[in-house]
Amino acid sequence: MTWLRRCRAASVVLAITGLPACSDSGPSDEDAAPSSTAIDDRLAELSGAGIFVGGVAFTGNLVAIHFDRTDEDAPGMRVFVADGLPDGNAEWFEGAASGDRFRFTSASGRATIEGVIEATETDGTITLADGETRNFFTRPAGDGAGIFEITVGQDGAWDGTSLDGSKLNAHQTGPFVEGEVLSNSGRYRFRHNDLSRRLGYSVQGGAPGTYLTVVTRQATEIQGRGGDVRGGRPGRDLIALDLSVEGDPTPGVFHGRVAGTTDRLNFELETKQDGSRVLRSYVSDSEPEPAGDLEWFAEAVTGPTFSFTSKMGDATMNGTITDDGIAGELTLPDGVIRRYFAVPSGQGAGIFTVEVDQDRRHTGTSAQGAKLDLRYEDGTVMGTLTDPEGKEFPMLGADLAHAFRYDAQYSEPDTYTAFVAPRGRYIYGRSGDVRGGTGSTNIIGLDKKC
Repeated sequence: MTWLRRCRAASVVLAITGLPACSDSGPSDEDAAPSSTAIDDRLAELSGAGIFVGGVAFTGNLVAIHFDRTDEDAPGMRVFVADGLPDGNAEWFEGAASGDRFRFTSASGRATIEGVIEATETDGTITLADGETRNFFTRPAGDGAGIFEITVGQDGAWDGTSLDGSKLNAHQTGPFVEGEVLSNSGRYRFRHNDLSRRLGYSVQGGAPGTYLTVVTRQATEIQGRGGDVRGGRPGRDLIALDLSVEGDPTPGVFHGRVAGTTDRLNFELETKQDGSRVLRSYVSDSEPEPAGDLEWFAEAVTGPTFSFTSKMGDATMNGTITDDGIAGELTLPDGVIRRYFAVPSGQGAGIFTVEVDQDRRHTGTSAQGAKLDLRYEDGTVMGTLTDPEGKEFPMLGADLAHAFRYDAQYSEPDTYTAFVAPRGRYIYGRSGDVRGGTGSTNIIGLDKKC
């Protein structure tokens, strides 16, 4: 049991009783300052909604938990785990915890989950249909997050309701889904790319039907499956939304995803004074060696298409640059060819040089002038991401190495090359000479989906 868990164990009930949920007039991570108590205060304030969201180590699965507050000694729990893939995971769990501990078998009978409930985190292990046991981690979510049942009509209209009564309304047009989530804490608008179309899944998402989905905080990511998920019989139809379309991207900055992996990637397209252009790409999954991916590409481009070999010499990438973004194929050292897609991005996104000091404070700057300043405490970071125009995006996120209980600590004092998603949704990086092709094993892996 960690020091943090021992200190918080006595206040477990706060997570499922009595605390006020987020509201438009209350504190939020959009205005919280990173003081010595701000991290715990914000997590405690979020926990009042009774909704926790997170993920499963080394996978693309999202985990959402809704708590029932009626019995403090045996809190009810409804849990949904999904990866938004045609033949992937879609497991529903339901039952009552025994105090601060729980163990459930899924409705399909193919998965089990067990863990510990704390005031500001719920974590444990999950065994999915592949038989491998992995760590999972969730944090209080709020801000429109939760488990939603969404009906998609023949006309492309989406109508959804979460287990806590929040509403989702949207409409799909080709590869884009635009809409909003309306909850007690506010209205969260989104315009996302449909990953099933952008990444060439075997099933196109958003077909007419009913879906059970996980929606992350402020509707930044939505994924789920059709069929009778709660009855243990999910279908192949899916929803997989991410890569928000922004109205004012930073010129030359793109961020994206790689099909079938936990890898993310960022691009910089630099136009020099003589009109020539250089394209740089950074691919990583924030996972430790030997399985973790780390690739850096940088070459001149003379037209809309390109074909590169990484500076590490063990990966290749080809693609096309369009107004929608950058798309193509990536071959990592495992030899599998995978599609990727990256969108024009702003809100502080970019490739940064990050310094982590002896107090594990993270400070960094991108080539475009965005800045990062984060305070680290007990596996949580809080601070500010500032875009090149000076607009601030306060952050509250988890250190994935701490959350997923990796064998070693990361975000250690060092100099890193890291890429940052819009609004700091995730920050992945490595120390060492990444740009020269010799990155080291020290990792930054921060995620604020929960």
